[in-house]
Order: sequence, then structure tokens, then C-alpha cells
Amino acid sequence: MSKIYKTKDIILTGFALFAMLFGAGNLIFPPTVGYIVGDNWKLAALGFCITGIGFPLMGIIASGFAGTELDHFSDKVSPIFSRIFNTVLILAIGPCLAIPRTGATAFEVMITPYIGNESSIVKYIFLIIYFGVVLLFSLRESEVIDRIGKILTPILLIVLTIIIFKGISTPIGEVVSTETTNNFKYGFYNGYQTMDTLAAIIFASIILKTITAKNKELGKKEQLSFLLKASAIAVCGLAIVYGGLLYIGATSTAVLENKGTTQLLNTIVAELLGKNGSMLLGICVAGACLTTAIGLTATVGDYFSSIFKMRYEKIVVINVLVSLIFAGFGVDLIVQVAAPILVFIYPIAIVLIILNLFKEYLQNKGIFIGSVIGAGIIGAIEASEMLGTCPALVYNLYLKLPFQDYGLAWILPSIVVGGIFGMIEKIKK
Repeated sequence: MSKIYKTKDIILTGFALFAMLFGAGNLIFPPTVGYIVGDNWKLAALGFCITGIGFPLMGIIASGFAGTELDHFSDKVSPIFSRIFNTVLILAIGPCLAIPRTGATAFEVMITPYIGNESSIVKYIFLIIYFGVVLLFSLRESEVIDRIGKILTPILLIVLTIIIFKGISTPIGEVVSTETTNNFKYGFYNGYQTMDTLAAIIFASIILKTITAKNKELGKKEQLSFLLKASAIAVCGLAIVYGGLLYIGATSTAVLENKGTTQLLNTIVAELLGKNGSMLLGICVAGACLTTAIGLTATVGDYFSSIFKMRYEKIVVINVLVSLIFAGFGVDLIVQVAAPILVFIYPIAIVLIILNLFKEYLQNKGIFIGSVIGAGIIGAIEASEMLGTCPALVYNLYLKLPFQDYGLAWILPSIVVGGIFGMIEKIKK
């Protein structure tokens, strides 16, 4: 029997997945987390990597178990819930939050250091060019993976390697104590801002389609094997980058002033690499943001074209135009809007990931429904508390939940409510 797929295909797909997952948030948040926690950066890095690497990897594998279509991921709760959840998911990591943030971040890191934030004309000229490139790469859906893997990823990896190597070999300062508390939880919640867990659920389906299109003879087992190997390459790359950027941020605490996520990153790189630092950082940001935006745009086009029965190209154009408008609001505003939305969505997404990993053994539909309700309640409480609208009594009860200090307050409610609904479903049958 001949070899079904080549090692080269796995490596190329792994690099492409790394590039898709590594976007604006992956670059700007780790240094800020390291800066805030100082000598506790290792504990914060652990929390950050769980939500920024562990959950995305589980999401990719769970999506492979669920099926090749995105709707398969949550259809066991109900078809209506699946459609609503997927729509919210794609809008969040698509034209409403993640894609605009890539453009805003690219501008603030590449252009703002030279001209400041005053010129809105320059900003929109830049954003028009940026999203024009996104549109160009995304219009041919079948070529997205190959183009990202072959063209943009090598540039991204080279520049990241230079920045991290320099930051570790000749740090700009010593790691000092900041006397912060709940460092694990702080890193855990900031890992949410990468949106990689949500993106992984969606990217898994587009990569599976690409794999099966090129290797039509692949069975289910071979598809999962291919996906797991490619994912391993991607998550190893992410782990190295996160650890390096967190450490670099921690070395800057005593010597730099934190004026915001993008400005802090700009200043750190300028200290490390001198006058060439901003140029190298600009290349890195352009690669990171573009690859993520291209992958997300292709996925948005694929999903909504099937729902609305519109041409893929039309959906892509609409997505790019909406993203261009939202990108004009800037990184800080986008991050503020994203935080409560992500805090609400993430517990539901994580519970669905875990359930899909054991989907073969969980045939009771009530368990799926109850677990999602339990996670959704906790997500709603955390989001409302972030917005300052959570009743004191409810929040005090929330604080008593186990694992709350680790950002995992949803575990017990999901198990309890899932068990109750599972028993009800069993009695009904």
C-alpha cells in the first residue's frame, strides 16, 4: 500500500495552522502579561498557554471527532442552537472583533510610531491597502492554505525568532517582583483574548476539507492522524513564541512605562533592536495579522455562503468591508468590547470541546444540553460582572464555586446541570 500523504504536506499544513492561529492578540498580549506579573511570569504563562494552546489543540481534535462540517460541532445540543452558536462564533472571530483587530494592530505597530494617532486619513489609507491584500489572498478559497504556508509563514517565523533570541540573550532589564496576585488566572483570562480556541474550532473544518480535497482516499482515521500531526507543529511553535514574549515582557517591568499593549511592544522591540526594531516588528505584525485575517476571511466566506446560498466571493467582499469599518475604532476599543463577549462564549465552547472528545461514549443528548446551560450561566455571570451589572448576591455565590480562582468556575455547574438533564432525558426514554 502506497503512502497516503507526505511529510511535506503535514509540515506545510502545520505552518499554515500556526500562521492562522498566530494573529494580533498572540503578539501583543504576552508581553503585556509578562510586564504586569513580573517574576510570576512562569505561572501566568502556564495559564496563558492553557487557554492559548491547550484548549485550541483540544478544539482541533474535538472538531475532527465531531465531523468535517462546523454544524456537527454543536448539533447534539440542537440544530437551532448549533446555527446560533456558530453564527456568533464566526461573527466574533470574523468581521466584528478578530479581523478588525488585526488591521488596527498592524496600523498601530507599523505606522503610529512614526506619525502618531492624529492622522485619520493615513489610517484609512493603510487599512484600505491592508484589507485589499486580505481580499486578494482570500478570493481563491482553495489556495488559501498553500499561499499562507509557502509565502507568509516563513517571513513571520524569521522575524519572531530574531526578536525572541535577542530578548532572551540580551534582556533589556532584570525580572523584578510586582507583588501581583491571581497570576495564573490573569494569564488564563488573557489567553482568551487570542481567540485561538474559537478559531481552532472553525479552522479545523477548513483544514479537514483541504486535506480531503487533496487526498480523497483518506479515511476518518487518517484524517485525524494528519490533523493531529499538523496541530502538534503549530502548538509547539506557539508555546515557544508565548514563552519568549512573556519573558521579554517580564524583563521590561523595571525599565519601561506601560502605555498600552501595542505601545509597550513597540518600545520593547526598539530597546532590543535599536532603530531597526520598529521595521522588523512591522514586518512581524504584518505577517501575523495578515495570515490570521486571510484564514478567518476564508472561513467566514465558506460558512455564510452555504447558509445564505450566496457566492463565496460576495461574502468575502462584504466581510472585508465590515472589518475595514470596525478596524477604524482602534485596538483598545475593540479589546474592551471583546472581553465580555469572549468571557461569555469561552465556557460554552470549552464544554462543547470536552463533550465532543467523548462524543462516542456520550449518547445522552440531555448531558450536552445541560452542560452547555451550566457553562452558559457562568459565562453570563462573568460577563455581567465585567460590565458592572452583576447582582452582588449572584456574584458572591459565584465566588464560592470551586476552581473560580483558576478561571474554571464553569466546571461544577456544567457537571451538575449536565447530570440533571441527562437523568431527565434517561427517564423520558
